[in-house]
Formats: sequence, C-alpha cells, structure tokens
Amino acid sequence: MPGSAVVSGLSWKESKSLRMLLWVLAVLLLLFSCLDVWYFLRVVVVVLRAWFQPPVWDVLAEQSVGGRVLPHDIDMGHMNNARYLRECDFARFALYTRNGVFKATRALGASLVVGASTIRYRRSLSLGEAFELRSRIVAWDDKSFYVEQRFVSRADGVVSAVMLCRQNVQRGSPDKLLQYLCKRKVECPEYPEELQHWISFINASSQALRAENNTEEKSKEGLTQSARMLLWVLAVLLLLFSCLDVWYFLRTAAAFLRGFVLPVQDILAEQVVAGRVLPHDIDHMGHMNNARYLRECDFARFDLFMRNRLFKAMWALRGSIVVGASTIRYRRSLALGEAFELRSRIIGWDDKSFYVEQRFVSRADGFVSAVVLCRQNMPRTSPDKMVQFLCKKKVESPEFPEELQHWINFINTSSQALRAENNTEEKNK
Repeated sequence: MPGSAVVSGLSWKESKSLRMLLWVLAVLLLLFSCLDVWYFLRVVVVVLRAWFQPPVWDVLAEQSVGGRVLPHDIDMGHMNNARYLRECDFARFALYTRNGVFKATRALGASLVVGASTIRYRRSLSLGEAFELRSRIVAWDDKSFYVEQRFVSRADGVVSAVMLCRQNVQRGSPDKLLQYLCKRKVECPEYPEELQHWISFINASSQALRAENNTEEKSKEGLTQSARMLLWVLAVLLLLFSCLDVWYFLRTAAAFLRGFVLPVQDILAEQVVAGRVLPHDIDHMGHMNNARYLRECDFARFDLFMRNRLFKAMWALRGSIVVGASTIRYRRSLALGEAFELRSRIIGWDDKSFYVEQRFVSRADGFVSAVVLCRQNMPRTSPDKMVQFLCKKKVESPEFPEELQHWINFINTSSQALRAENNTEEKNK
C-alpha cells in the first residue's frame, strides 16, 4: 500500500508488535527455565488466601488445603516424590499464617527453617487426582515445632502419604512464640510413639556425623520469516517449561546414559555425583529449597542403580523400583552457586526394600550439609532375589546402623497407627 512503512516484509506496526511479543516470550521462557516461577507465585497466593480467611485461634488445630496433581508434578505418571514436600511447603505457609505463628515470628524477630523431614508414601497420587493436605502441629521442644502433614485422597479418603517436618525456630523458640500468641505458657502435648522414634533417628544420625567431623548471550535477529519461526519455538518451549518439569526428564535421561558409559561398581560401593545449586533450585530464602534435595537424590539413585546393575536385575526379574519412604536431615543450607557432591550407597536391605543413604557434601570444606535415607521398595521381586541374581549366590545384608533401625521403627509404628485408623473408619462406615 502506498505510503506504508515496510520493514522486512512487515508493516511498521506488525514489526513493533512482533518484536514486543518476541521479547515477552523470551523473558518468560528465561524465567520459567531458570526459576521455579510457580513456586513463588503459589507462595504469594497461599499466604494472601490464608490472610483473608478467618484466623484459627487454636495453634494445634488441624488445617486442610485442597490440591490436585498437575502435569508439572508427575514423573512416571504419578506425583514425583519431591513434589510432595513442595506441596507441604505451601500447606505450612497457610497453617502458620492462619494460626498466627508467622505473626509471632515477625513480632519477635525470629524465623522458621526446615530442619528435617520424613515422608512415607502409601499410595501414589495420579495425574489429575484431587487430594486434601491436612497439616497440624503435633508437638514442640526447645528448638523446633514438629508438624504432621497428610495427603488424603478426595476419592476414597485413603491417606496416600504422611510427612513429619521438624521446623526449627531461629533467634527464638517455640515456647516464646506460643507464649506471645496465647499470653501464657503452653505445655507441649505428649509425643506420639512414631515421633519419638524419628527424633531418636535424628539424634543418632547427628551424633554419628559429628563423630566423623566432616566438616547462559544475547543475539539480534531481523524480524523476517526466521523471527516467526523463533517465535513459535519460544512459544512451544515456554508451554513445555511452564507445564512440565522438562529438566527432570532431561536429567533422568542423562543419568541413565552416564550409567551405561561408566564402569560397573560393587553393589555396596559408594557412588559420587557432582552438583551445583542453580537458580532453579532456590526458594525465597536464597538457598536450595528442601524439596530440591530429594529431586537431586532421584538422579543420584538412577546413577547408583545403573552402575551397580540393580536396574539390570530388576528388568531381568520383571520387577520394579519405587520409593516407599524417605527422611532427610538438613545440617547446613546450600547457597546459590555452591558446588557439592552427592554420595550414595546401599547400607542394607530386608525382604521388601533396599535402604539407601545419600549425603550432600560441600566441595568447599567437606561438610555434610544434608543426609537422606531412602526406602526403595521392590514390587514383584525382592532385594534378596536381585542380589542373588547379580552375585550368583545368596548375600546377607550388612548390619543396620542404629539410626536406620530407629527410622524403621518409626515407619512400622506409623504404619500400624494408620491401619488402625483405616479399620476404625471402615467400621464407622
């Protein structure tokens, strides 16, 4: 058309709009690929929602939040184990906002950090499945609150997973926070038996560790047909990164390939993989988010099971490997950019499960920043059969460390309590 300004086959207005859209998509892609954007958005939404809800005056009262398994949450068709801890973060934000604990921490200049968590997976949550996350403070000591969080399926009321979280109070204490809220001293409820076992595990693990004393370039493109192609590519990538945990699947593939290339190791040998805290890993406090530790442990176990040939035995025996429970102790946070080693080893097995210990060791000073124990269940086969397949003879499990025995006691006690609850509910129905 006469008088119209044309740039590379496009009108001036089209060129400007296309350039703006290109920048918006590029920025959004950068954000979604380098930061856990949904985490920060959900933190804001959860806190605001809880702020406008009626306050809960009873600090021990159970609170429920609804949830649903989204495409971003899944790995093998069900909710990834690390995502459970992520959901628990949001539920605790709501809990502390409504019962006044956040208000008390701000008033007293204190802060809350996760000191340890343990989770039992009883039944997987599938894509699209709705659930309730019920949270309550069950007890406290001079340093920490202990919070129980249950994932309850909305379809049939089954408790799909149970988590205990040790919430440390820095620059303050639970007693001071509760005294501020209640205007009087509040006595702690009696500890449940399974909580006592878990605390015993934490203490034993802490003593053992003390004894060891371990201490993306910008490029300019003309707004031509290639820019349109780039626009589509960015849009597709943005859709993928915003709806799926793309890095999880890419890193899983890389872990399997690495296991094929590296030499085979003894089944009990310790395997070491290197890592670094990236922007995608941090939360609002600037350090590695607690759920990301379990995510890193997934990749390290893939490497471990490839190199010690457990995956080979599993495929040969037509079995499978699923996480049955995990517990983690956070000893020192890992900061953005900090390099670490993740050391994994099998420390024992029983008739149903392997027990894997995984340690996050800072490369700067060798300090063990976190310790994870994982119960790796073997449906349709058993650890004894898998070890016998690999070693061509029966091999006895090493003796369980004291802290592992405490944790197993906690799991068994928790399981019995939940079965008793289910039996009571069935009788009532």
